[in-house]
Amino acid sequence: MTFIGWVLRQVLAEAERIHHDPATIRAELKQLEARLTNGLVDKAEFDRQEDALLDRLEEGRRRGVTR
Repeated sequence: MTFIGWVLRQVLAEAERIHHDPATIRAELKQLEARLTNGLVDKAEFDRQEDALLDRLEEGRRRGVTR
């Protein structure tokens, strides 16, 4: 194992943890709701993005990411 390989694996692991972190996802859901309220996205786009965020949340739970 090279040092660079180890560093890249650590960076990837942290990025995946953040991506599936429930707190991160909740913040993104709040931002999405604000965009809907302000008319920046329509209901169909909101639903599509909300589904994607909820899928990430479920995947994080399956991986054991909690916060």
